[in-house]
Amino acid sequence: MIHIHHFKKANKISISFFLLAMLFTMQAHAATDESFGRLFTRPNERSNLDYLRQNQKLKIVNPQNDPQQDAIKNDIPVELPDPITLQGYVKRSDGTKSTLWINNQAVQEDSIVNNVQIGRLNSRNGSKINQGTDGLDLKIPANGKHIRLKAGQVYEPETNQIKELKTVEKERRLNLEETGVIDETNGTSASKH
Repeated sequence: MIHIHHFKKANKISISFFLLAMLFTMQAHAATDESFGRLFTRPNERSNLDYLRQNQKLKIVNPQNDPQQDAIKNDIPVELPDPITLQGYVKRSDGTKSTLWINNQAVQEDSIVNNVQIGRLNSRNGSKINQGTDGLDLKIPANGKHIRLKAGQVYEPETNQIKELKTVEKERRLNLEETGVIDETNGTSASKH
């Protein structure tokens, strides 16, 4: 038993020495590596950079045209698109473009529909309740707005509001009932008798 105990102790010591030797070798190698030094440590490199900074011509950046500002300048009314509804989508697992249903029309990501630039379907990690909510990024060129719609939402450009589709449909039904317009779903009169 004494021999086994000495063997285990000797084994632990040899492993410790081996690890220390490896550590010192790595530190010595890192210290002698000239290419991995500080950036621009030489005075001639610093003076060269200072010279380039002082003699560089200013770059003039032209602001991009804002359609809303152009319309104000030219007194042209901005024509906003109709409300935009995202009914749903099919997100492909192979990474190809997803199919989206916008205003009851199947479209692909990164396309233009009714003067609206359709972006990409993206996931954003939200709260624990809505973990990983998918949303669609849209741009309205007429007013320059960037919005994000989730399935079942409607964006109304005239009021700049995002509403739930169920709420909009319910408001529309109530309005039809109040005005006495015939309900198209069952062909009966919606007027009050």
